[in-house]
Amino acid sequence: MADECTVRKAVRADCKDIWEMFLQLQAIENIPPEQAKLSKETLQRDGFDCSPPLFHCIVAESGGVAIGYALYSYQYSTYEGGLELRIADLFVKELYRRKGVGKLLFEALIEEAKQQKAVGIEWMVLNWNHNAIKFYQTFGARDLTITEKVHNFRVALSE
Repeated sequence: MADECTVRKAVRADCKDIWEMFLQLQAIENIPPEQAKLSKETLQRDGFDCSPPLFHCIVAESGGVAIGYALYSYQYSTYEGGLELRIADLFVKELYRRKGVGKLLFEALIEEAKQQKAVGIEWMVLNWNHNAIKFYQTFGARDLTITEKVHNFRVALSE
């Protein structure tokens, strides 16, 4: 499958597919659809109408059909100095999982981070998603909750 797949930068026309995959990801994460605050229009505005864009995105496609995506941004690391690539979502449609598509997306993110001279890549994984944890560990990822005793916190500013 991976040999039939290409990974490319997302374009405005991909917003519908990205948003639909985002909704599928929310379902997997047991987040009710009514809690999805992100709309296709917001996705388009924030990624393609802002300068600079609020996020970047790559899409995996096969036969002209979007089958996965990775949405990311950059943040400054005071710990190491320099930029870190911060993954918001990495998602592959169920039919295409375990076929190398996620690996292609993650490898593309690694290359992107290297091109930007980033000092690292960070992301969150739900503690019950053992398949994702094992997948990321194959790339040498460390669980900072365990190794660094770091917990990720968030304050919601909108309801």
